[in-house]
Amino acid sequence: MKEPERKTIHIPEICRVEGHSAVHVDIAGKEVVNVTLDVFEGTRFFEKIVIGHGFEEIPHITARVCAICSTGHILAAAYAVERILGFSAGETAQLLRELMHLGMIIESHATHIYALALPDYLGAGDLMEFATEHAREFEAWTRLRNLGAAIQTVVGGRPFHPVNMHVGGLSSIPTRQQFETLASPLEEARGLAFVTCELLLSLQPPVARTTTPVFLALVPQGDGYGFFGEVVRSSDGWEDSIQNYRQYLGELTVPYSHAKRSTARGKPLMVGAMARLALFADRLGDEARSVFVRSPLASGDTNSLWNNLAQGIELVEAIARARHIVSLLLDTETKTAEMALVKKLTARAGSAVGAVECPRGTLYHYYSLDERGSILAADLVTPSAQNTHRIELDIREVVGQAEDKESPALQAGLETLVRAYDPCNTCATHMVSIKYV
Repeated sequence: MKEPERKTIHIPEICRVEGHSAVHVDIAGKEVVNVTLDVFEGTRFFEKIVIGHGFEEIPHITARVCAICSTGHILAAAYAVERILGFSAGETAQLLRELMHLGMIIESHATHIYALALPDYLGAGDLMEFATEHAREFEAWTRLRNLGAAIQTVVGGRPFHPVNMHVGGLSSIPTRQQFETLASPLEEARGLAFVTCELLLSLQPPVARTTTPVFLALVPQGDGYGFFGEVVRSSDGWEDSIQNYRQYLGELTVPYSHAKRSTARGKPLMVGAMARLALFADRLGDEARSVFVRSPLASGDTNSLWNNLAQGIELVEAIARARHIVSLLLDTETKTAEMALVKKLTARAGSAVGAVECPRGTLYHYYSLDERGSILAADLVTPSAQNTHRIELDIREVVGQAEDKESPALQAGLETLVRAYDPCNTCATHMVSIKYV
């Protein structure tokens, strides 16, 4: 029997993503034999670096995993440590944490949509061409990005790696004047977010629909849409506490990549904006819901490239929620606000998990402390590491159904597909195994 013709698709580097990755597809005849997403970002060892450090230091060390998501890392770490120490943030402190987190969501989503994803659809070869040929869209990105940075600066002290947020509270409370500086930009951004969604609604994915992913996301605290929670929900119909994450979330090392490959109860999974909307769109506020109900997502289209639109819908939601929180904080009495100042917590031994929904999906931080409050063990599970297996499956399906498996359009479509997940390859390579010889 004649051997089927062997072909390969090799993309040496996916551009316009955070960090470095490559795609390799092996094809025999018309069958896709193997797909690898090789994340070759330089190895880093945060789970070992933190061992021996005191619990107060942990959020600020692990925030260095990622600049864009540093706020998410600060909060996931703080929630884990505070659970061990038996501390729960008060209402004002929690509002300030949420506002800072929303600033991160706004900045990151706007950057992905405009600077990373849109150039594919608008025919811009690079960001410089995008800025020149599409000045209106570039200006929208700049304003939204600056708003997200301003929110994080007001609450956290600076736009990246916040210095004002700690285990136990804040080192200082923003002034009324600082909150007032956010009111007008938030109002202006409301219109920009709707314009962003209309633009995304007008675009068509360059590759065909793939199979429906297994979605995973935190069940939001309270009745509304949100990014904090203690329980994870799966579109497969089950829920579990984040404290049991090792029982449902599997992480395996692969020989071809510095990133781990994750499964949810043995299945590839998708986390992020599209997963959150698939599970909790009924909790959206009126403004974001008005966009969602007109979107392909509302009719059940699960093409992974709609993640760009999902982020746009969350942009509308995040701005609306931030506006509401700012109004609440402006009405908060000084004495009440001061209750959010950092508390001196007593060290104790124990272990716990903290989790938040970052722009790219659910982020887990696990820590074990000794009786002095020093770290004995740590585990960080990032959204991009969870999405890797599903990205490979998407690539396999898209290439498998393509008639011309060598066309430049297919390769370009695969790059657009990977970018739609908004991967943060730097986060995904926080730990590798070391073999001493």
